[in-house]
Amino acid sequence: MKKTIYSENGKIIADTLARLRKEAKLTQRDLARKLEREHSFVAHCELGERRVDLAEFYWICKACDASPSAEASKLMTAFERLE
Repeated sequence: MKKTIYSENGKIIADTLARLRKEAKLTQRDLARKLEREHSFVAHCELGERRVDLAEFYWICKACDASPSAEASKLMTAFERLE
């Protein structure tokens, strides 16, 4: 198994996180406040410099008023296209 950081899969996750935030009309700082995290957490996730676990993905989706299950399904579809 490959490492996910800096992989195509990692880029898809990072792009998804940025898209969700932008669709919610939040700045990185706004999202960080909602998550009670530092701004750099959001920035590093969106740049693909930090891995995001499932619980964090869930919380980010919820903070962006997105459906975690729908977004996870979209990610899996995108991952399958890479194969």
